Amino acid sequence: MPRETTPTTAGASKFRRYPPTTNRSLQVMSAADEWLLAWAAERIGPNDNPLVVHDRFGAVALSLPQPVRFLATFHSQEEALRRNSGTRPSPPIYTVFDALDPVRRAVLRVPKSLELWEIYLAALAAAATPETEAAAGFMTRHFTPRMLDIAGRYAGQVKQSTARKKARLLLLSDFHPPEGGGARALRKFIGYAGREYQQYYGVFSADHIDYATQWLLEQWAVHPELRELNPATILDLACGNGIIGGELLRRYPQAVLTATDDSLLAVESARLNLPAERSTVRYNHTLDALGDDSQDQVVTNPPFHFGHENNIEVSLGLFRQAHRVLRPGGHLVVVANRHLNYAVHLGGIYREVRELAVNDKFVIYRCLV
Repeated sequence: MPRETTPTTAGASKFRRYPPTTNRSLQVMSAADEWLLAWAAERIGPNDNPLVVHDRFGAVALSLPQPVRFLATFHSQEEALRRNSGTRPSPPIYTVFDALDPVRRAVLRVPKSLELWEIYLAALAAAATPETEAAAGFMTRHFTPRMLDIAGRYAGQVKQSTARKKARLLLLSDFHPPEGGGARALRKFIGYAGREYQQYYGVFSADHIDYATQWLLEQWAVHPELRELNPATILDLACGNGIIGGELLRRYPQAVLTATDDSLLAVESARLNLPAERSTVRYNHTLDALGDDSQDQVVTNPPFHFGHENNIEVSLGLFRQAHRVLRPGGHLVVVANRHLNYAVHLGGIYREVRELAVNDKFVIYRCLV
């Protein structure tokens, strides 16, 4: 196990969060990242070309001796890496669906989603050799025994390090090939309204259709101000597995859909579910690829957290981008948790904001450009 030495993080302050935040309590690196760098300083050699996984802002990858390989599952994560690389070449970016060259050393952050943890381990195990060693960092308060159970499906040796600044490492070795073909095999079927939607492990709301989404679709069938909408072009923003867009295409047979999400796993899931002849699914954290005034309607169940962090700034950025792509007279329809109080923020962006429905947990807004 690595000694409790002080890792070389000189220059880490030059790295920035992306998307940026005004919340000063949210940092670029944590004690778990520092513990990973300490392990890497002892266990990674100059020719190992390690794989770095779930490094949200690229700070760990860019603090290691180069070259490294960067495995990303979020478009914003790729952009953060490019921005923090500055003038030097950015490490090559791979996904869980790519065939990786053999991996001798790997460093990972354990994600909040244990399904995402499993899909990372499946990708790593598929590229492992008998010499492969990996360290996975996490804050001790986030530990659950299921981390060990899942790791044991892919690694014969799973050990825990000592704690350092309330962070620990899982030390993994003796990997064996994943059953069923790796990350592509890790998907499930979720039922809704007599239909089945497919989604890969790691997509939000793992075991059922998100309750806010279900309620939005139920209200769409009965609420007069939703029923009266008749869009020709629809944008499903932060689309997840594509269920909102898919159900609206059934309601509006003349409409075409654009769906977009920051999560590659969500995008690949949506592509399994949405009709290719009527939909375009984009892997992007922005709407830069869409023209001004190009959409009749935008609908979203927006994210307000990334892993263990809660932050509405990403949602507010999506609301502003949606305003740009909506035609005059177009509508943004939002379903969200009540406590987020989005109406205050939406009112500063849209000409009119109406609260259409509310229950003890969720609220639906219709916003007019």
